[in-house]
Amino acid sequence: MLSLRSICLLKVSSLKLSFKEDEVPYTLVTELKQMLLFNGNFFGQEEYFYWFKAIKEHVLTIQYQGDGTWAFGICHVCDHCSCLTCDGNKHCGKRPERLQFV
Repeated sequence: MLSLRSICLLKVSSLKLSFKEDEVPYTLVTELKQMLLFNGNFFGQEEYFYWFKAIKEHVLTIQYQGDGTWAFGICHVCDHCSCLTCDGNKHCGKRPERLQFV
């Protein structure tokens, strides 16, 4: 669970408010700068051949939450299923797979 301080820092960071460094405590300035530097979504694509040409997409989400706490999320999805007899089960390659780490 996030602290009230972390929630406030994330909100200020997401609004991208400007502030003067001499008007805000140094520890808050440091945390806000880290959030602005690291927080975001990073996207990549790769092509592979599995009886046919397919594309696999990946998204990495990084969120510095303040107080030394980080959250990482990974999601990947394929445009074709690699199952020979796809029934849409949980192992289907077209179904997005999401992993979350804190």
